[in-house]
Amino acid sequence: MGEGFFSPKTDVVETLYLYGNFNKDGVNRKVLDSITFSKRYANHVDAIGYAPKNFRPFHEKLDYGLFILRVKRLGRDYHEIIINEETNETVYVSAWQGSFMGWGEFFLNCHSVEFKDKNQKVFDDPMIKSAGRVVAPGNFKPRYIMGDWMEVEILDDNYNTVKGKGWIRWKKDGKILIHYNLFA
Repeated sequence: MGEGFFSPKTDVVETLYLYGNFNKDGVNRKVLDSITFSKRYANHVDAIGYAPKNFRPFHEKLDYGLFILRVKRLGRDYHEIIINEETNETVYVSAWQGSFMGWGEFFLNCHSVEFKDKNQKVFDDPMIKSAGRVVAPGNFKPRYIMGDWMEVEILDDNYNTVKGKGWIRWKKDGKILIHYNLFA
C-alpha cells in the first residue's frame, strides 16, 4: 500500500533526479537516472521528455496535471518511491522536488470510489456497531476520511444524483477495499 504519493513539481520544466541508496558513509546518494518534462501543446508541462525504460508510475496524465508516484517510505529529505508498479522497484527522490499526499487526500481528490466486493456495506456511523446495509450500485463521492473509514455521498448509476450519505470502510489490515475513479 505504501505511505501515500509523491507528486513532482511540474509547474516548471525541471529534472526529477532518481537516487540510489546511501553510500558506505551513510551520507551521499548517487544519481542513478532522471525524469525530464516537456511542454508540447500548452504553456505548462504536459509530457514526459525522458524516463528510464523501466518507468511504470502509479498514475501519469500530465495533460490533466496528474503525475503521482507511490511512496514506500516517507523521509525528511528523501522519499523512497516505487518507480515500477509492476516490479515494485524503488528509487529515492528529494522531498524538496515535489509534494507528498496521503491516501486520504488522494481519495478526496478522486471523482468517485466504488466497492471491490459488491457485498461490502454502508454504515450510518463507523463508531456504532451495526449491521450496515448493501447499497446498489456501490458508487460513492468521498467527503471525509477518518482512519480506515470514509464518509461518502451515495451516488446513482450516473455518478451524479446523491441518494444519501453513509460511511464505508476503505482499508482493512493494510489492504485497500475500494476501487477509485480519478476522472468522470
